Amino acid sequence: MIKAPDVTLLYVIFAFVVSYALLKRFLFVPLGAILELREQEEQVAARLHAESVRELERTVAEAEARLALARREALKERETLRAEGLARFEQKLGVARTGATSSVEAASREIADQVGKAAAELPEKARALAVELAEKILGRKLAA
Repeated sequence: MIKAPDVTLLYVIFAFVVSYALLKRFLFVPLGAILELREQEEQVAARLHAESVRELERTVAEAEARLALARREALKERETLRAEGLARFEQKLGVARTGATSSVEAASREIADQVGKAAAELPEKARALAVELAEKILGRKLAA
């Protein structure tokens, strides 16, 4: 005898279809929308990040170029100032050498004059000392 199909199987199938429809409507579709939104936001954020990185690299390159230019200008300025300082130093050194040379020449002339005077006075003083020594040794005045 053939037994009639059990109605509970139909109830389970009906409950499954209703549960699936409810879960799809209130869980799967909204959750899928949220995940798609997050994926889109992630793509936008990745694109913004890539643009920011490119902008940062461009800005850094520009800053490095400006820094290199400023460094070159500073080196030129330093070399210019160094050359000016060296020129001033050489000029003052030349003036000092000229002054020192003239002072040495004046001192040399003065020494030469004093040597000439001393050389002229030396024989006369030597005679005077010799006479004085002879008078002391003899104990009397010499008739010159």
